[in-house]
Amino acid sequence: MTSWQRWTTGTLAVGLIVALAMRILEQPLMVIGNLLFMIGLALLVLGMIGILAKGHLFTGWRRRRRKGDPVTKEEREKKIDVRHVATVKNSPIVVNGFARYGLVSGGVYVIIGIILTLL
Repeated sequence: MTSWQRWTTGTLAVGLIVALAMRILEQPLMVIGNLLFMIGLALLVLGMIGILAKGHLFTGWRRRRRKGDPVTKEEREKKIDVRHVATVKNSPIVVNGFARYGLVSGGVYVIIGIILTLL
């Protein structure tokens, strides 16, 4: 098992133990399902942030200069290499371990939350 799989399994186990403890303390299934659903949505957002962090979204952008900053002639004439920007932007989407952890854990929590809410 890789690191993200261990973290996912541990997080799901802890979440289910907490849900079981809440059920033993006589909390309604609707409350437990809503809680798991919201935690799942938060984990899904974290997973998406992990994917977008590796997306090279700002490749090719120039930094704006402030009014008082000196600009050299080299900086004025410097061109951005279009082929380099295109190569970086067209690279495959990278889904790292953190993103997989967030997406899998969040998806499972959302599904469990929906099932518990419908019961």
